[in-house]
Amino acid sequence: GAKQISTVGNDEKHAFTVMVSISNDGTMLPLQAIYQGYSKGSCPSQSTLNYENCISAGFQFENSNTKTYWSTYATMHSLVDNIISPYFKQKKQELGLPQTQKTIWQIDVWSVHRSRFLVMDEDRPPNYWVALCTWGLHWPVSAV
Repeated sequence: GAKQISTVGNDEKHAFTVMVSISNDGTMLPLQAIYQGYSKGSCPSQSTLNYENCISAGFQFENSNTKTYWSTYATMHSLVDNIISPYFKQKKQELGLPQTQKTIWQIDVWSVHRSRFLVMDEDRPPNYWVALCTWGLHWPVSAV
């Protein structure tokens, strides 16, 4: 029959989305964690164990401003503005490349990625090529 198994912190479960970004050289960029809710109160508090370590590592804790914990137009912009763009800028500087050097950002296709986020380009950082792919369906072959 069914058996209830007790767990530690059973009353503290929260679902959230983690945006993981890894560069082609294997560098893992800071994580973006997205929580359901309309205020920073939805995110881990500053007194949470290891919170300061996460912030020091560049992690971003964000509320979705929706009833879900999924990535949104606003959280995608935050990901680009606060994690992806600074990484590319730093890497170009380290390599002695001009900041106008083209950049390829390859992301999996979710509905938010196919929305106005990638179509409205006045807000997107300049010099980005975006390669959208869904595992096994579309692969970027080359960019000129």
